[in-house]
Amino acid sequence: MLLVVLLLGSGLLALLLLNASVNQGSFELRELEKRAGELADEEQALQEELDSFSAPDALAERARELGMVPGGNPAFILPDGTVRGMPDPAPAVPGGPEGEDAP
Repeated sequence: MLLVVLLLGSGLLALLLLNASVNQGSFELRELEKRAGELADEEQALQEELDSFSAPDALAERARELGMVPGGNPAFILPDGTVRGMPDPAPAVPGGPEGEDAP
């Protein structure tokens, strides 16, 4: 009789510990899912910011700020060494080294 009570008691104790372990895992899972959602939102915001920087008008504005100018007509060198096309020089940048006023 005592053996049966001990077996039942230890079985209930093991079941209680197992249940506590499952609940702890459930809480950790919930926290990780919440963190994953926050990280997904942050990723989306960063992707939108990256897209705004790589938009053609933003790139053109940044290039102008760096003193870059649009290129002219390109020329192509063919594998046999001949040149196809007539290249145009890039326009001088106002206030740049070529466009500075001489003293």
